[in-house]
Amino acid sequence: MIKLTDSEVDVLAPMFSSALDLLRDRLDEIVDEISRDLLDTIPLFAHMPVEFHALLRETSRNFCEALFKSLGEGEITYDIINWGDIPGVELGDILRAFKVGSEVAWKWIRQTLEEAGYPPEETVKAAEMIWQYYFFEINSASRTFVKQRQEAVNEFNSLLNRIRVIQNREELMREIAEGACTSLGYRRAVLFLFEHEMLIPLSAMDRLDPAWGEKILEEKRRYPISPLAATPESRAFYEPAIKVARAELRESIAFLTPQQGAFYALVPVNPAGSTRGLLYIETDSPRGVIRDRDLEILNSYADTVGMALENLQLYREVEAKRRVMDQLMSRVNRAHEEERARIARELHDSVAQTLLKVIYSAGFALDFLKEDPRFAVEEIEEVQQRAKDCLRELRVIMSNLRPTPLDILGLKETILRYAEQYEEEYAISTSVDLKGLDSIPPSVELTVFRILQEELANVRKHSNADTVKISLETSQGDVILTVEDDGVGFDPKMLPLEQDGGEHMGLVAMRERAELLGGNLNIASQPGEGTRITVSLPMITGGEG
Repeated sequence: MIKLTDSEVDVLAPMFSSALDLLRDRLDEIVDEISRDLLDTIPLFAHMPVEFHALLRETSRNFCEALFKSLGEGEITYDIINWGDIPGVELGDILRAFKVGSEVAWKWIRQTLEEAGYPPEETVKAAEMIWQYYFFEINSASRTFVKQRQEAVNEFNSLLNRIRVIQNREELMREIAEGACTSLGYRRAVLFLFEHEMLIPLSAMDRLDPAWGEKILEEKRRYPISPLAATPESRAFYEPAIKVARAELRESIAFLTPQQGAFYALVPVNPAGSTRGLLYIETDSPRGVIRDRDLEILNSYADTVGMALENLQLYREVEAKRRVMDQLMSRVNRAHEEERARIARELHDSVAQTLLKVIYSAGFALDFLKEDPRFAVEEIEEVQQRAKDCLRELRVIMSNLRPTPLDILGLKETILRYAEQYEEEYAISTSVDLKGLDSIPPSVELTVFRILQEELANVRKHSNADTVKISLETSQGDVILTVEDDGVGFDPKMLPLEQDGGEHMGLVAMRERAELLGGNLNIASQPGEGTRITVSLPMITGGEG
């Protein structure tokens, strides 16, 4: 607070009292003139709705009363004028408003002082007080405005940062509408996403009426939109460009009804992206306006929302792939455990049993050497034969782990030899048709051979077939393996139930091997009519070029 000298106070206070009485009597006229000049000279105020004029008069009256109070007390009492209730006001508007108000007030004060007979020197002192008051108010208003603007910028940046990192779809949609209302200051906000040629509301909020947004979402309405339509929402979405207007009586935007006199904006979101939308915002009626600076902020907001929607889509795709990878890894681990169990069973059922017989035969031979060497020779020959059987069984097991012919002979020759051995060992007529196998990656070759082994094992164990046909070819970047038998067949619809009971686990293993490489397995079978199993595998896999 800046005070005049004691002598100045002694002179001014009693001398201005009569003039101040006259000024207070004329206060309504002064306020009317200030308000008119503000509407004529400041574009923001001129474009405000009529309902704003009362707020403008109230602010002008507060300015005059604070100025008269300072003159009456003989000292500058700095009552800061609150401009926060005027929507969309900029610092330049505030400074021009103070200039207009000070000029009009000074004109009336000077005129009143002259009418009351005040000498010129006293008029000059009054002018000095008004000058001091004017400069303090504009300095205070500038500091307050800059502080508020910085706070608003910080809050806006905080909102953008929150939106950028949200990975939950519902949370993101809610934050977009809430942010437009609570941080940007709009009355209403609705986010529409564009799907199937329709605008679908996914979040909505009214800052003063929570039930409004809830009702919009509960109704689950859809709004068809077309590039040929001349509606505001169609033009905003397809041009794409922000559309701003003031709502007329009973005007409809999509299925929304703005408050009469309120300004609204339709902001395209992510117009070139995979997830497109439209943001509807509405100001408080009738005081709200949307200025050029607001459009810049809305553009920035829409850009961040669009990026967040794209990120959300990527997050969801990554999460889906992660779940698939988790499932595949679970299957891989289960397959490894099953393979270990299978090897253990094979070693127990074949090699271990044979070695046990070798031990018994060797023991008998030692006993016979003491009693009758002729019987010992027979037992030794038995040991030799069983050792050969054991070696053959070990070689079969090792071959199953990684078929040696596959590395040496390639897939085609390995299948031909395996089919020949299969037919000879199990007396099942086996035919082979192989085409175009030169470009198959090694990982796919091994999977094909493993699935073929499992399929032929199923034919041997379950089909009671006389013949089996093997077909393998490449087509449009895929490897197609078909195994068809003339056995007893089965009902594929019963597979899930039977697999829950532990049956047909070989089919489960084959399907999982195929899916690990991004392929699929199809079964065609009927009871009494044989079975045809077709496996399709892509030749380019995640682990190959």
